[in-house]
Order: sequence, then C-alpha cells, then structure tokens
Amino acid sequence: MLARGKFGIEYNPKPLDDDSSGVGWIVLVVVAVAAVSLAWTLFSRFRARPNDDDIVEPPKPPAVVETPKTPPKAESTPVAQQAQTNAPPKPIVPPVETGMAKRPAKVRHLLMRLEEADKKSDIEMAVTTIEQLRSLPGAPAADLDNKLARRLGELNVKRLFEQRNAQWVAKIVVKRGDSTSRIASEHGSTLASLKKLNEGTDVNRVRIGQTLYVMNHPRFNLVVHRRTRTADLQLNGKFFKRYDMTSETAVKEGAYEWRGVNLELKPADRTELDTLLPKSASVLVSEM
Repeated sequence: MLARGKFGIEYNPKPLDDDSSGVGWIVLVVVAVAAVSLAWTLFSRFRARPNDDDIVEPPKPPAVVETPKTPPKAESTPVAQQAQTNAPPKPIVPPVETGMAKRPAKVRHLLMRLEEADKKSDIEMAVTTIEQLRSLPGAPAADLDNKLARRLGELNVKRLFEQRNAQWVAKIVVKRGDSTSRIASEHGSTLASLKKLNEGTDVNRVRIGQTLYVMNHPRFNLVVHRRTRTADLQLNGKFFKRYDMTSETAVKEGAYEWRGVNLELKPADRTELDTLLPKSASVLVSEM
C-alpha cells in the first residue's frame, strides 16, 4: 500500500497481520449480483422485442376503382314527345341530295332558297323558286324535276282553294237574278269549284249583296303522257299540277274534250279534276 515515508510517497507492503479478505468477498459478491441482474434485464428486453416475422402489418384498404359514368338517358317525357311530334316536316326536295356540291351555283342558290321558303312556310316564295328551277336553260335540275313538279302542284292547290289567289279567283257580289250555277257559268268555271272556294257558306241560298268567290275564266288544259302514265294540268298557260294514271290509257294520241275522254286515275284525282275542269276543257294525249 502507498504511504508517506521518508522519501515522500512510498510503497508499504500490507502487513501480514491485516486480515481484510471478508470485505473483498463481499465486494465480489455484490459485483457479481449486479452483473447478473444487468444481464437478466438486457436478456428480458431482448426477448420482449418482436421479431420481423411476428410483425403483422395492418391490412391496406381496398383500392377504389372508378367506373366511367355513363350519361343519363333522355327521359321520354310528354314535353319531349310533343317536341318531336311538332317538329317541322322535312322538305320534299332536300337541298343536299344528289351531289349538291357538283351542281351549278345557280341551282345550289335556288335549292337553298327553297329550303328557306320551307322553313318560313312561305308558299309564294317556294312557288317562284320551283318555277325558276324548272325553267333554267339546259335543265341542270332535270333529275329533280318530277319531285319539283309534284311539290308545285300541292302548293298551287293551296294557293287556289285556301288562299284564293287573286290571279285565278274573282270576288263578286250577288245581284238580283243570280244563282250559283249561273255565276259559275258566266265566269267559265264549275259549280263544284265555286262551292269549294266558298266552303262554310250555304251557296244554295244566296242572297242579294252577298259576297262570293269564283274562278275567273280559267283556261285549263290537260296533257296526258302515255309513256310515263302521267297527266300535267296547265292553268292559263302555266303548269298547275301533275297526276298519275293507274294504268296505260287506251285513248289514242290526239286532242279531246274533258267530258269525252276516259282516263284511268285515282278516285281522289278524278274528283279534283272534275272540280276544276269544265266539260269543254281540252285534253291532249301524247305518246311521250
């Protein structure tokens, strides 16, 4: 052991009679117990830590797959049905048919004008447009002529009986001694056409001062085409309407009067022609 000596700090060996082995053993035991306790604590903590195989990850939420939304179908409501029902009718001669782009500029312009007249329900505009199309030199719209002619005929009938067009119809005042048959005869018309022009009026009991409508000296003639089985009615030198014959006529080529020729026509067409044509109206039968 170290102690102060003669020459400073000197080593002094432990005396033989100093017996301190008991204290050493105690210290050794305490140290051993502390070491064992520390080792046990570390071991316990190591066992308490979970292994990688024991770790269970929480389940992942399922992936949400977005399905494409389909647009809802239009409901067939009464309003929608009514809108479809009240839709304007398609024109008989659509301006886009039969190679619109290849047609001459004049034809394209008139066809577009006819479509505009249809949208406006302008009968006079439609009539003049069709007449211009049919009269173009060289007949550039010849492939549409049959449709144009039939459309023009429908419009002319409306102009005559619904609009009472002034170029064909006169307005007269009944005088003393007049009768409907006498008025029709004096104006070169038929009693049937006078009655149709005055629908809603009892023409069988006319009175003095009453106003009536009557066709004003119409000049009708019917041209029958045997080959195509059609008949074109002309009024005052202009095309009025086209009719179809149900069979080939046995009438030979030549000129006839309406009351002396027998043509196979639809009943409605026969009735209309009887209404329009006086018995003496001319009929020309052609092989063409």
